Amino acid sequence: MKIKTYLCGGYEFLKRKFFFISWISLVLFLLCNTFIYYKDEQQFFYVRRILGLGLCVSRATASVLNLCSALLLVPFCKKLNQFLYRIISKLWPTLFFYWLEKAKSFHMTVAITLSIFAVVHSASHFVNFWNFSRGYDEEWTEINFASYKDENPLWLLLSVAGITGVSMLLIVLGMSATSTRVVRRNMYNVFWYTHQLYLMFMVLLIVHPLSGVLKEEVVNSEASLYSSHIDPWSNNVTSEAIPKFAPIQSKTWCWIAVPLTCYLVDILWRILTRNRAKIEILEVAHMAGRVISLKLSCPDLEFKCRAGQYVLLQCLDSSLIEWHPFTVVKVPTENQRYFIVWIRVKGDWTDALEKLLLYTRPNTLNILVDGPFSSPMEGVSWCEVAICVAAGVGITPFVPVLHHMLQNPRSRFPGRVHLIWIVRSENELAWLADLANKTILQLRTANRPDRLHLELYVTKDNVQTKAHTVSIDEKGSLTHVVRDNVTDDEKTTLLTPNKRSPYTKAESRNSCDVIKEYPVLGCRVLRGRPYWDRVFGFWVHFYPERHLNLYCCGPKKLVKALRHKCGYTSSTTKTKFTFVHESFS
Repeated sequence: MKIKTYLCGGYEFLKRKFFFISWISLVLFLLCNTFIYYKDEQQFFYVRRILGLGLCVSRATASVLNLCSALLLVPFCKKLNQFLYRIISKLWPTLFFYWLEKAKSFHMTVAITLSIFAVVHSASHFVNFWNFSRGYDEEWTEINFASYKDENPLWLLLSVAGITGVSMLLIVLGMSATSTRVVRRNMYNVFWYTHQLYLMFMVLLIVHPLSGVLKEEVVNSEASLYSSHIDPWSNNVTSEAIPKFAPIQSKTWCWIAVPLTCYLVDILWRILTRNRAKIEILEVAHMAGRVISLKLSCPDLEFKCRAGQYVLLQCLDSSLIEWHPFTVVKVPTENQRYFIVWIRVKGDWTDALEKLLLYTRPNTLNILVDGPFSSPMEGVSWCEVAICVAAGVGITPFVPVLHHMLQNPRSRFPGRVHLIWIVRSENELAWLADLANKTILQLRTANRPDRLHLELYVTKDNVQTKAHTVSIDEKGSLTHVVRDNVTDDEKTTLLTPNKRSPYTKAESRNSCDVIKEYPVLGCRVLRGRPYWDRVFGFWVHFYPERHLNLYCCGPKKLVKALRHKCGYTSSTTKTKFTFVHESFS
């Protein structure tokens, strides 16, 4: 029994880490193969005699850098992904949505690999500059990079290869430093602007090897047969012909030609198809938790969007180059030519947008839209059983599903939806209270009450109430005031999962108007956080030996916990869970 459990656990581990193991294997194969090639081939004997293993390390890491630079652009070809969606989603939708869900992880893995090997590659070239200076070959002067023996290696950095190499290293380190979660959360503009340097990095990557620093011997077939038995590291090499040298031909363009072309075509495609006309803000609503609801007009009659998709928005009054993704909360229809997005004010761009919406008239702002684009959350609309978990504003991908169920209570898909929403305060329930209440009543009327199973968790006790006020002072800056209406003894405490319970009548006296106005939701509101062992146990008992998709949109801790819980439950029970996650940050 234990052996079977270990085998199942190992299988699940390999299944979860398949992509990571495949990537590491590909990188190690490319690294070792290139290293051995430059270590053993005859044409590199003379330059290898000067540089030693530095030649092999620099060329091996260069091949990995070429691979990373090429694949780093693939996840950002949004129009290409849309094209693939139309083809693959009809034949194998699971594969396409798996790619969309793993696109961010794929980009991060490739970027980390690029950063590590960029440092190693630069260090190996610094050693090569030292060896070029100290190991100056006076017999074959054309193979040298230094002008004379013991030349200062720092002067070699002033060459085209040195300047472009240092510039690329600084760009990579800058993008890596600004990609950390702390910088992205607090200074998104810095993260955005540094990543715009990647096109400059690609140009430098093509120019970098063209200077011909490393040279190889031009070997003909007869010379190859003559010297094939000679040890490539030996100094006793004799040949009837005088060796001729030529710069090592760069193959960088072969690596990045196709992905770079796809990326540039994708950008041009998006620019040409992007509607440059003004998108009108039809309505603005400031909701609890500093969330803004924007009702926007459709750019044209061809603008179509499906549940779970997202758009990119740009406010020209705030930034001329920044585009930010937001999930469409209400998709446009033939009769209603508008769509709605919810924006949580968190960061410099959203803070500037909130200020513009308060300080100026919303219909005067210049808003552009790009998209819509596919998302892993589209799979919710096509599941027989969809398990959805959201926290805070992460509820946005699942709101269109409720709209669809309200308008089509007897439709086949989605069959049954289990929706768990975790919020901090009861006031945030107002975002979804009216829609959820209408959907539940409509499903009851259509004799489909079991189609939606809704659980709402409030992590803070509602005894404490906070008033959040936004105002603009004389200087035009935003002022946020949070006023507590309770004493120190009544501070909010996070309840443990075992102590959560539905709201009672006595507690509803101090609750917000959401519970009072929508009594249907009152029995579905629980205090504290979900007890995941009980929740997953219910799903396993209710759907024995089924394969379920769990869609999650929320903070990193929640995603990590649910991902681990899905893997553990799949390995210990006959009910299998596939974890699907969406995150833009």
